Formats: sequence, structure tokens, C-alpha cells
Amino acid sequence: MTLPTPAFGGDPTLIAIASDPAQMRLYCFSTRCGDEEWRLATSGRAKGPEIDPLDLPPLRTVLLPGSQRHVGGVRAPATSRTSRAMYSNDYRIGTRYGVQALRDGPTQVGLSFGAGYRLAPLYDDGINRPGTVFRGEVSIGQRIGERARWSQRVQFESGHGDTFVKQSVRLDVDLWPYWKLETDFAIRHDSNGGGGSESAESSIELIRRF
Repeated sequence: MTLPTPAFGGDPTLIAIASDPAQMRLYCFSTRCGDEEWRLATSGRAKGPEIDPLDLPPLRTVLLPGSQRHVGGVRAPATSRTSRAMYSNDYRIGTRYGVQALRDGPTQVGLSFGAGYRLAPLYDDGINRPGTVFRGEVSIGQRIGERARWSQRVQFESGHGDTFVKQSVRLDVDLWPYWKLETDFAIRHDSNGGGGSESAESSIELIRRF
């Protein structure tokens, strides 16, 4: 049934809504309305069940990249195979350049060379007079099984017409826990202005680590 339009004037749209109160009702999309939309519109929002904060799971800490102060256990994937150094002591000053040709695995090969000035002779392995010198070294290492390691070094120094060469061989063996056998053999050759001299020495040591 449609109510008659009121006799007073006004906006036709407002007059049409006022004449039909059903148009002022809220829409209900539930299968059971029963004026539920009226009660929800006039009452406060329904309260949910109370939750104890202690019952909530702990929050997970999220670390952003770069926010860590210290990073442990991180290593560079590779390090340089070359090295440079300047040195000075009581008997020689100079520079040294080294290259590790092989370093990963059971076999290691290294090369080093440099130039310097010898201040005093007979203080270390080298020529028997002061002056400008050129030095070099070749080192080879080989691991034998899990307990032994063999190494060989060839060192040389040249200057003022003299040449010094030292060859050394070393074998280290782990015998038992805390016990180690070290053997070393070295030969030195010095041209000494054309005259030349040679010497040799060896050692065997049984070492107990405490």
C-alpha cells in the first residue's frame, strides 16, 4: 500500500522518502534479519572475547640488512695470492714481493723475490759483503697423508759478483697426540768472489707439546 503524498510542498525526493519509511531501513544481507539491522545501528559495536597478552605467541625479531653490529663466522670467499712488504733490520733493508702459485690442496708452491741493501755480512743467509743485493726464494710443500708434511726451500742472494744459495729439506711427522718428529737438512753454497765454499747441517728433534 502506498501512502498518499503530503499536501505540503518541498523536494519531491525527500517527500517520497518521508512518505515510505521502509526506504529508511538499512539493507540486510543475512538470511535472518528480524530487525537486526536496526539493533546494530543503534547499539555499540559488539565486543570480542578478551585475550590475555601472555597467551599470545612471542613476536619474531626481524633483522634488516646492515642492522647487525657484529657478524660472526663470515669469511671472504678468496684472499689475494700476492703479497708486498718493506722490511728493515740490523743487517738488511729492502722490499719483497710474493706469489702463492698453489695454495689449496695437499701441494703448495710459493715464489718471492725482491731487492735491498745489505748493511752487514754474515748475520743471516746471504753474500759476505755489504751493498746492493737481489734476493729470491722458491718453496714447495706437500702433505703426505694425515700425519706427515714434506717441504723444500731454495733461497738465493746475489750482489757484487757474489752468489749465495741455500737449499733446505724438512719433514715433520705427527707420531702420537702431543708428540711430533721434526727433521731438517740444509746445504749452503757461497761463491765468495769465485773461491766458493759449501757447508751442510742437519737436525732431528722429537717435540712434546704441553
